[in-house]
Amino acid sequence: MSENVSVGTLARGLDVLELFGAARPELSQKEISEALSLPMPTVHRLTALLTERGWLDRDPATRRLRLGLELARIVPALLAGLRLPELARPHLMALTASVQETVNVAILQGDEVVYLLSESGDRLLTSQASVGMRLPAHCTALGKCLLAQLPVEAAQAALGPEPYRPLTEHTRTSWDALAADLQTIRRTGVAVSDEEYEIGLVSVAVPVRWIDGPGTGAINVSLPAGRATLDFREELTRRLLEASDAINREMTVPSGHA
Repeated sequence: MSENVSVGTLARGLDVLELFGAARPELSQKEISEALSLPMPTVHRLTALLTERGWLDRDPATRRLRLGLELARIVPALLAGLRLPELARPHLMALTASVQETVNVAILQGDEVVYLLSESGDRLLTSQASVGMRLPAHCTALGKCLLAQLPVEAAQAALGPEPYRPLTEHTRTSWDALAADLQTIRRTGVAVSDEEYEIGLVSVAVPVRWIDGPGTGAINVSLPAGRATLDFREELTRRLLEASDAINREMTVPSGHA
């Protein structure tokens, strides 16, 4: 294969990956062909290679394509050049030290949240997360917080078809049920997952700035339901909002002028 052909193939592969986003988390080969004006045999070859390498993933039931887990592998390297984890870390560390609970930063990708940063509390019973970890958006506080920052149509499109996967008896599995939550989150600026992802786990999240402007990232505190009393939730919310405000102020300062 000549150098020009190799470069052309790489460019077309990148074009395919760039089609996927919050508004289009899944695509068929026909949709890719039409969007890029590529013949179907070319799309077949490109998507087969990208799927084999892990950059795309194919739903076995619908045959539709979505971004693959290989992207999560390079997230740590990507984050080295972004400001949010760098600026958020001291605030998360201070919050973790004060409440002794796990604190995380995440962004939205399709119908999942991707963790950018996690600081674990010192308690014996505490949640654990790692950079690049993915969780469903529809039943987590981080996910609902991030979905609430999107236009309604984009949030619904990001989640894909109903019903959403039920992880517990408290999981919202329909758009109507989840939309009511998102409306409350938009009004209050605070998202809560009360045993919707896992029985015994409660999480509270608020939005923070990221590279695309306000509300495109989120921070949360996750803790066992037994410690999530009403008074403690109120205190967590207050501290999360304070941390978010501090991070947002720093994100508005140009790099090198902090």
